[in-house]
Amino acid sequence: MRYNIKTSGMGCAHCIAKVRKTVEKLGAKTESIELNDIIVDFEGDKSMLSEAIENVGFHVISIEEA
Repeated sequence: MRYNIKTSGMGCAHCIAKVRKTVEKLGAKTESIELNDIIVDFEGDKSMLSEAIENVGFHVISIEEA
């Protein structure tokens, strides 16, 4: 499933790299990642994505099917 994730708190390239690494550890394929806007393909539960992103210090505003 393809998800569009809106976050807050991502302010630099290091933040982007941290989030990319985090979601890819879950098996998600990152299609696009910019400050506070991420699109991934992920077959697991979207709550897993939210929890992982929150655990590395960023707030998840929404996760919607893209």
